[in-house]
Amino acid sequence: MSTPAVLILAQSEDDTADLITDTLAARGTTVARIDTAEFPAAVSLAARPELADHPGWLCVHGEHIDLTSVRSVYRSHPARFTFPDAMAEPERRFATRESVYGLGGVLAAQPWRWLDHPSAVADASYKPRQLRIAAEVGLSVPPSLVTNVGAEARKFVTELGGSVVYKSLSSGVIAEHDELRIVYTSLLGADDLDDRNDASIGLCPVLLQQWVPKLFDVRLTVVGDKCFAVAIHAGSRDAEIDWRSRYDDLTYEVRPTPDEVRTGVTTYLRRFALTYGAFDFSVTPDGRWWFLECNPSGRWGWIADERSEEHTSELQSHHD
Repeated sequence: MSTPAVLILAQSEDDTADLITDTLAARGTTVARIDTAEFPAAVSLAARPELADHPGWLCVHGEHIDLTSVRSVYRSHPARFTFPDAMAEPERRFATRESVYGLGGVLAAQPWRWLDHPSAVADASYKPRQLRIAAEVGLSVPPSLVTNVGAEARKFVTELGGSVVYKSLSSGVIAEHDELRIVYTSLLGADDLDDRNDASIGLCPVLLQQWVPKLFDVRLTVVGDKCFAVAIHAGSRDAEIDWRSRYDDLTYEVRPTPDEVRTGVTTYLRRFALTYGAFDFSVTPDGRWWFLECNPSGRWGWIADERSEEHTSELQSHHD
């Protein structure tokens, strides 16, 4: 294998990573790509963490990669490791943890330029911390509550005097019978938080947030100090509450990023030691952008696919 300058950690079927791979190749950059689902069957390593000059190598489908040859890493939703079917479940869990801390630890130890470093991504994935930092950097944040106490949830709703939404604190993805389901944002009514539901609320923390009556949502993709904002207009009530639930009901419009929002999100990324963030905002009739969350590794290829060719130049002209 030619000496790779860029390492891409992504699943084999990842359209966003494909765009990055093809673009780098067109520029003459040598790229190595690893799908962690192929570890350990087709990916192996030997590393000496204490030796900075000769830290070791990776082997991908028989091709060796000297760790010192890599300059930069693009990381896009690595897949779960895959082990032989004959392994018992306890052994599989142990092997998974060892692989995370072994292969993942070796990669994270290298002095490469990451987009973005897994430690920074993990740190920036805690939604309560996101809300705290967003408020500290001057972004507008709706009143929010994290609790597993039903009485506190009802008190919060009473204090707000209006509607609230429930959001998952994690990715919101549930695996059941080899199928993946997403827990979407839900608008709650009075019956959803009465004392009959206290036992359910008590099982794990919930994130409640004041409902923001909005004109539209915005997906703001930020890379360094460059901002690319696209308004997402909902064509149904379900899409208005959570646009991810009804992609067929959405239309899109390129928007400029207000100066105060641009300052806030770029400061936010610096606070988390990130280069990239996929921010979600709701925009109210008075023009105020309300911060909802930031996915530090959110996919951006889908929004580019939704843009027609006639708007490509408009998107470029609106980036900051």
